[in-house]
Amino acid sequence: MKLHIGGVSLFLALSGLPLGIANALDTGVQNLSISQQESICKGVVKDSKGETIIGASVVVKGTSNGTITDFDGNFSLSNVKKGATIQISFVGFKSQEIVWDGSPISVALKEDTEVLDEVVVIGYGVQKKADLTGSVANVSAEKLNTQSNATIGQALQGKIAGVDIVSQGGAPGGSTRVMVRGIGTLNNSAPLYIVDGMYMSGIDHINPGDIESIDVLKDASSAAIYGSRAANGVVIITTKSGTNTDGKPIIDLSANVGVTAPSKYLDMLDAAGWAEVTTIARKAANLAPLEMATDLASKPNNDWQDIMLNPALMQNYNLSVKGGGKYANYYNSIGYTNQDGVVKGTNFQRYTMQSKVDFKKGIFQAGTNIILSYDQNKPLMSDTRGGMIGHIIQSVPTLEKYNPDNVGGYGSMYGDVTNLTHPLVMVDENLMDRNQDNIKVFANAYVSIEPIKGLKYKLNFTPDFQFYRNSSYTGLFNCGLSKKEETSISDQQKRTRNILVEHLLTFDRTFGKHKVSLLAGYSYQDTQVRWLEGSAEGMPEGIKEIDGASKGFATKGNLTRSVLTSVLGRVFYSYDNRYLITATIRRDGSSKFASSNRYGNFPSISLGWNIAEEKFVKNNVPWLEQLKLRGGYGVLGNQEITDYQFVSVVTSGINYPDGDGGLILGAFPKDFATPNIKWEETSMTNIGIDFLALHNRLSLTADWYIKNTKDILLQVPIPISTGGANDPYRNAGKIQNKGFEFNIGWNDYINKDLSYGINFIGSFNKNEVISMGTDSQVINSGATNQNINTCKTLAGYPIGGFWLIPALGYFNSVEEVQAYQKDGQLIQPSAEPGDIKFQDTNNDGSITDDDRVYCGSPFPKFTYSINANLTYKNFDFSIGLQGVTGNKIYNATRQTLEDVTKGTNFLASCLDYWTPDNTDAAHPRLIWTDPNRNTRAESNRYLEDGSYFRLRNIQIGYTFPNSWFKGVVQKARIYVNAENLFTITSYTGYTPDVNATNVYSRGFDEFIYPSNRTFMLGFNVTF
Repeated sequence: MKLHIGGVSLFLALSGLPLGIANALDTGVQNLSISQQESICKGVVKDSKGETIIGASVVVKGTSNGTITDFDGNFSLSNVKKGATIQISFVGFKSQEIVWDGSPISVALKEDTEVLDEVVVIGYGVQKKADLTGSVANVSAEKLNTQSNATIGQALQGKIAGVDIVSQGGAPGGSTRVMVRGIGTLNNSAPLYIVDGMYMSGIDHINPGDIESIDVLKDASSAAIYGSRAANGVVIITTKSGTNTDGKPIIDLSANVGVTAPSKYLDMLDAAGWAEVTTIARKAANLAPLEMATDLASKPNNDWQDIMLNPALMQNYNLSVKGGGKYANYYNSIGYTNQDGVVKGTNFQRYTMQSKVDFKKGIFQAGTNIILSYDQNKPLMSDTRGGMIGHIIQSVPTLEKYNPDNVGGYGSMYGDVTNLTHPLVMVDENLMDRNQDNIKVFANAYVSIEPIKGLKYKLNFTPDFQFYRNSSYTGLFNCGLSKKEETSISDQQKRTRNILVEHLLTFDRTFGKHKVSLLAGYSYQDTQVRWLEGSAEGMPEGIKEIDGASKGFATKGNLTRSVLTSVLGRVFYSYDNRYLITATIRRDGSSKFASSNRYGNFPSISLGWNIAEEKFVKNNVPWLEQLKLRGGYGVLGNQEITDYQFVSVVTSGINYPDGDGGLILGAFPKDFATPNIKWEETSMTNIGIDFLALHNRLSLTADWYIKNTKDILLQVPIPISTGGANDPYRNAGKIQNKGFEFNIGWNDYINKDLSYGINFIGSFNKNEVISMGTDSQVINSGATNQNINTCKTLAGYPIGGFWLIPALGYFNSVEEVQAYQKDGQLIQPSAEPGDIKFQDTNNDGSITDDDRVYCGSPFPKFTYSINANLTYKNFDFSIGLQGVTGNKIYNATRQTLEDVTKGTNFLASCLDYWTPDNTDAAHPRLIWTDPNRNTRAESNRYLEDGSYFRLRNIQIGYTFPNSWFKGVVQKARIYVNAENLFTITSYTGYTPDVNATNVYSRGFDEFIYPSNRTFMLGFNVTF
């Protein structure tokens, strides 16, 4: 006999009690407060096949009077009046309501197939989850927790297997980097973003409050419909839409206010410690103490990190109105975000607006969708020596904050210290003013007609415009060694215009056991980008326009245009919901390639087998809802290089002397033509399984994949004697990513008051460069501020792997120094006791760049997350945990802050320096000239384990009872939210969440913006 057992009864039974006693106790607990004076409602609950259901919830609607069914499916409710409505529910079944007439109730609950019937967004359409043959991940707005995140990328972290989302520091409005199944190119590795059919280069400007769902096409069989732009995956975002409310609008208002603070401060030297370290180091080199490190009693002791990094306020507000009637629906929203940075002088503001209208009458349908965003950003100062963060941390503690006698009013640096920019000068808008403005307008208009059932034609017209401006002004100041004696200004502007036109013809019908879906389409996209830049000097103080300058005028600009045309098709067929096949083809033509290689074909095919729909399973495994095997293969493309690489670019303004004291105007081919370059091609094989059981409680999705990218567009070095300024592009490289990913979850509905869910997501991925342009070609990257590279990309290793010289500890005696030799010659002739011993890996008798060895990958071997939620009555709780293992990070910040050869501040660990009595010190001997190059950047001393485990997010909310508002408010909820409460890691930098914008330098950390810990209070109200 098939049994359906409720969560509480099953738990009690498993705890050692007989099931009958467990049910009796369970039922008794539920009925302690029920009076026995009135009528008793009795009944039995079964499934559609007549089998009894144990643990079904039975409640008198509108009251707390309830119980659960016993071992035989029976229930008994006291104190029930005739005419009362009885609600009966059980996880995995559709709930029923019955008006009690006084007689025994017999109920047959029907199975709820909602999970299998849910649809996900695929390319140019939607599809039931049960019909998917490719690897598509779906995340709904409820699971995103968007209300507490400023960007969608932050909300997505840890939510999708195989999708690696890494923040690029904690800067206000800071973007995230999204990588789907590793990096498969040496060019732009970002996925294709599509929002309501509109193509976008990023999604950080989208208001998270407008999101309805996010779907990620991860394998080639699902993404091939987008052809040349899908090699890095496709992220499809669906925003909210209106519904038929009989003309009554639904108003949603949400707001939150929070405080962010650095999650970690680096332990830096104070004035006394700094003076000790610099004085000892300079004395060892026979140099006098630094002037700023003497007479400390008359000097300040400033902790510049504490002065410049402080808690900051962040705010988010969203208002939306939606509704509709019989023929039209609408959704309108506005949003505002204001986020101060924890670093003084940084701020981000975003204004968003969306208006979506859909009309439908008979066979005709039309609609419009407009998304507007305006970002205002006050970014960090960009400069050498680590930028603004680097200047702040390296500023010496004895530097005065203010000096009214100096131009600008700030303290002076003097003596033999480094001429860093004064931290307070960088945030004084009268002296340094940086502004970025970004306006984005995306629009879509469509019309469609369905002349016969299932056959639909749709025309999409999608223009978008972007206006970007970056301006920078520097005024007059004198801080001793750091000064500016001439005002200057620079202004950069970028205007982008994109037009997309699509014609789509679809056919969807079911004939008995046969389900058919067809798609044919044509797409035309025209993109134009104009770039202008101007700079000048000599404006009167306070004038921040180029027109006010008197000299130093310089301008430059360019205009580029690219066109992409495509034809596409897809066929889906299902027989009896058991056997599935999907085939797609797309042919793209791109103006980025010469006519001989302009077109590329990108096909895919995938198969699926719904084993759970087979009769031998249906009749024998009643607890199994879904078991589907699927597999697919496809080819994707990539054209993400700059325009006109297949032609020779001629640079003018190259003048040369005529021999008579004059100049002759000249030009030369800066870039050589490479007319044979063509599409990058990524072929991917994917095998997956979807599993759902125990009335939708237990779920599992797992995929194995291998992704091979060939003909990678790579700049191959040519001899300098050719005269070309830049290396030309060639199709030369091959990269492979292979891995395994899974998402296993458990969701349970205990009773009407209590439900919970938990899922564990994991991804394994291995990245390897198979070949480069030539057998010996190496791309160096990860350059420190001394311009020393730490990473290499070469065949047989991952992109941006670390190649460094191993450090073997300290020389603790003169004898050890003398013993380290080759053929009678000292390997490190400049070494003394207390210096670092480096490994002569090639055994040539000296320490050189040839001693570098592969030391690790910047890519995690395993990325994982745990997400859980719990609802009890009106309270809700959610938590998100995230981590990575197996990756390395080069801590260039530590390398700079331990380099005791210059007049800057250092890490406090430098006080633990080597002496004959302290041979286990954290730092080698202190000497200003560092003759042994102990702090050489090419050493593995600064390579650290990047593994971490983080409490990413935790939230507690309360939904007020509707009875409080007497119909005025439909729903009201308040919540408190905390992010980045703790991180368990051995990494010593600000955050192990490191991801440089350069694809070659993923694990390179040079003064990254500190990550933030955030506490937030918010509310959501629906009218």
